[in-house]
Amino acid sequence: LPGVGPGCTDETLLSAIASALHTSTMPITGQLSAAVEKNPGVWLNTSQPLCKAFMVTDEDIRKQEELVQQVRKRLEEALMADMLAH
Repeated sequence: LPGVGPGCTDETLLSAIASALHTSTMPITGQLSAAVEKNPGVWLNTSQPLCKAFMVTDEDIRKQEELVQQVRKRLEEALMADMLAH
C-alpha cells in the first residue's frame, strides 16, 4: 500500500493500519479524497490511516486463505517430523 503524507515510512503505515484495525469498528479504506494527491500534508480523514485508498476483493481473501492453509500444512509436517525425531 502506498502511504501518503510527509514522512510516511513503511513502519508508520503498518503501525497506522494495525492501530485502525484494532481500535475501529469502521471499514479501513485509506484516504479516499483526490485532494490528498494535491496536498498530502493534509490529513483529510482522521479515522483512516495515511495510505491511498484500497479495496480488498473476494479473490484477495481467497488467495490469503490458500496461503494460510499452505503454511499450516508445512507447520504440521515440521511438527510431525520433529515429534518422530525425538
